[in-house]
Amino acid sequence: MDATYARPTVTELRLSAFKSHRGAAFPLAPLTLFTGASGSGKTSALQVYEALARLGAGDELGEVFDDPGSCVPERACADAQGRRGFRIGCTVDGPAGPVHLDLAVQAEPELRVVGERLTADGQLLLSTALRDPARRTVQAAWHTAGAVPVTRAPLPD
Repeated sequence: MDATYARPTVTELRLSAFKSHRGAAFPLAPLTLFTGASGSGKTSALQVYEALARLGAGDELGEVFDDPGSCVPERACADAQGRRGFRIGCTVDGPAGPVHLDLAVQAEPELRVVGERLTADGQLLLSTALRDPARRTVQAAWHTAGAVPVTRAPLPD
């Protein structure tokens, strides 16, 4: 095995809006300990790590979040359509440098990913956003190396 090869490593967890967390970011090292009082959110951080790993491995959203309503931030109000959700993300550092992934998940009234953002070196690699909740598509934009730097198209959610 090539000694210069750096395995991709999760270096940060982001709980932008998840359970009791708002705008929380946790740097991760080869050994990271979460400490704090009971109920301070240590388990929530580990749940996000597990969820992102499972989603990355191809598990279905409903299998990963079997009780999605419990992931919605405390005191979060529903919008006019009764939607509530949560936002999580991570940074992975590897041979291509740090890559940032952020997910917006609608938990209610139905579980679905409503937004994704993948960036590296300040450049948008992929972005999806739910524009019309009645449709089963998201508007996507992704970086291309051709004459047109960004391609946009609807994708099934």
